[in-house]
Amino acid sequence: MENLRRRVPFKQSEDELEDQERILDEQEQETVVEKLRTANAHANTQYQFMIQVLLGLSMVAQIFYLFTPSKRTPLENIFPVSSPSDSPLPLSTILTLIYIGVHVNLLLLCRSPLFNLFFIELVKPLPFDLTYALSAVGPALSLFLQKPWQTTVWWCFNPLIVFITQTVVEAIEAGNNSVAELEGMRYTAPGA
Repeated sequence: MENLRRRVPFKQSEDELEDQERILDEQEQETVVEKLRTANAHANTQYQFMIQVLLGLSMVAQIFYLFTPSKRTPLENIFPVSSPSDSPLPLSTILTLIYIGVHVNLLLLCRSPLFNLFFIELVKPLPFDLTYALSAVGPALSLFLQKPWQTTVWWCFNPLIVFITQTVVEAIEAGNNSVAELEGMRYTAPGA
């Protein structure tokens, strides 16, 4: 008997228990999915509000520039140009009107609730590719005509706004797709 070893039962540590996948029953799955759906909806609301504020401020700056008689960009007012005789960008009024249209298009693309009330299916927004092309005209013309950096940076704001809007819209869509994918992964676990 002395040669026999005493049997020691296996005890699992708490760390190992946490590492194992836990099987959720249907109610627990629904609770987890509902929490994630609520968190995603809250984040989407915040993203949409922030992008609408950004687009609103940018549109106000464009409208301000449109009605400025001297056609000096706001950056030229803050950082004066070394040669004040430098003329504004040709066709700057038309470009500004195009940029205001781009802002309206971006509001349609980000599904602004305000615009959904007025333009429900009446207007289909332009895709981001065309929006980038329209917003790149100003910076390209400014670089081509070798305007001061203040003018070039002013006209570069619009492509930057388009990029930020596209990033936010894609983040919202990715969050919605993740929640939809998670809902599709539900399983039945009787007795779990």
